[in-house]
Parts: sequence; structure tokens; C-alpha cells
Amino acid sequence: MLAETQAPVPYQWLDEQCISRSWPAHRIGSLRLNILRLATLCAAAVVAACTGPVVRATSTPSVQPPATPSPITPAQQEAVRLDQLPAVTAPHAADHSGRKLVGRASFYARHFDGKKMADGRRFDPATNVAASKTLPIGTTAKVINLGNGKSATVTVEDRGPNVAGRILDVSPKVAETLNMQKSGIAHVVVKPIAVPQPDGRVKLGAGAADMPPSQAATLTASRVPAQ
Repeated sequence: MLAETQAPVPYQWLDEQCISRSWPAHRIGSLRLNILRLATLCAAAVVAACTGPVVRATSTPSVQPPATPSPITPAQQEAVRLDQLPAVTAPHAADHSGRKLVGRASFYARHFDGKKMADGRRFDPATNVAASKTLPIGTTAKVINLGNGKSATVTVEDRGPNVAGRILDVSPKVAETLNMQKSGIAHVVVKPIAVPQPDGRVKLGAGAADMPPSQAATLTASRVPAQ
């Protein structure tokens, strides 16, 4: 009868080397201990990598300095003051003040097409021109139809209207913008924007109250012949 032999060690692989069934038990135990130590070290390394501080690349956003608004000039402060004053009815003399005017406006009839205006130019119905009895020639103004809120910017280049109770005549183009063609007459407020002065300067009127300071400065830099 053959003597009882030790059970063979199962076939195992480590680092691509074959562990024979005939290895002694003490070598297998030492191998298992080394494997356990290696596994412990790997686990500790993984834990350290996971719990360590995470450094992320951050980009510094480009911060633009806030734009510095242009200071309001004394001329524009005066325009704001004029805009806060109540509108006046048509004065009887030339008005260089820049105050708002309120009254009735009409528009040019077709037989005025091509006729010479007060500033020497020919009337063109397709332009934003207007006639006033009191505003200086060359005045730029905003006209608001109080009946519907529509507005247009005009340049005073003529004298008129020659009808009592009316403060402004506008071109057919402006009348269309103000939607006053059917009625022929509209109740309006006239807000002067830039008003030529007798000494050649230009004064900002009530209509310039809401303009950017840079644009207002461009208007006041202009000089026109005295009217």
C-alpha cells in the first residue's frame, strides 16, 4: 500500500510564471504573504490618490472696467431744465430760448413744391423741413403729434404758417410720419433740439434733454450765421 501523500497544490499563475504542483507548502505560504503585502500597498496607494487634493486648472475671466459715463455739460443741464418747464403757446417775437411750444400744425399744399423758402432753398416735399413764425432759421426740433404720440424731427427752413392760430407748417413727408394727412391739422408740441443764437452759437433746447452728452456736444460745436 502506498504511503499517503500530501494533496497537490492547485495550479496558479503569477507574473506569467507557472507555480508547479510540486512546490513546497512553506514556499506557497511565503508567496501568499508577499501577494497580500503587495495588495495592501496597492490599496493604500489608491486611497491616497483618491483622498488627495484635486488641483483644477482655472482660467481667470477677463474683467472689463465699467464704462465711465460722459459728464453732463452745463448746456445739457440747461436743456433738461427747459424740458421740465411747461410748454408755451406761440410767442409773438423770435424765440431763441429753446422752450417747448404747443399749438396747431398744418402741412404744405402741393402748389408750394419747388418754391423758394426763407433760407433760399427750393421746397422739397420729400424732406423733413418745416416753417415757423418764431423759431430761428436752422433750428432742429422734435415735433410730437399729441393726438397719437407719433413724432418726427424737422429743420426750420421757412417762415409760416400764414394762418392765425398755427405754430408750424411741415412737409408732406413729415405729415405722413405724424399721421395727420387726413385731418390736415394736428395738435402738436414742438421741442427745439438745437437753436441758432444771434451771435452764431447754437443753444440746446428742450428736445436735447435725452441726448447722449457726446451727441449734444457735437450740436453745440456748430456755428451758423446769425438770423
